[in-house]
Amino acid sequence: MSRENVEIVRRIYDAWGREQYPGPLEFMDRDIEYVNPAGAVEPGTRRGLPAFTRAVEKLFESWEFWRGEPEQFRAVGDHVVVVVQYRARGRGSGVEVEGRESALWTLRDGKAIRYEWFHGPTDALEAVGLSEQDV
Repeated sequence: MSRENVEIVRRIYDAWGREQYPGPLEFMDRDIEYVNPAGAVEPGTRRGLPAFTRAVEKLFESWEFWRGEPEQFRAVGDHVVVVVQYRARGRGSGVEVEGRESALWTLRDGKAIRYEWFHGPTDALEAVGLSEQDV
C-alpha cells in the first residue's frame, strides 16, 4: 500500500504542476482536511473538499505565482512525507522567494484524507517520529 500511496500523492503534485487544482478528485476523500501550520497567514484546519479547494486557490490571492517541485517522497505507514522546493512571487510586491518546505499526506483506502504542510523541510518527517538521518 505504501507504494500506491506515494503514487497517489505524486499524481496530485503532477496535477498541481499543471495548475489543476485541487487535483485529481478520484484520489481525494470528500471530507479531506487541509491543515495550515501555526505562523501561516490563516492557520488551522479546513474540512471537506470545497474547503480544501478554497484553501489551495487562496494561495494565489497573495502570490502571482507559486511553483512547488517535490524533491522527495517517503512512505511511512498510511502517510506520505513530501519535501518540496518552491519559488513564488508576491502579487502586490513582485518580491520573489524560494525555499523548501514539507507536507504530510494521510491516505486511507486509496484516497487522501488529510494534507498538512509545514514551514521546514524536515518538519513533516518529525511529525511522524523520524528525522533526516532516518531517510
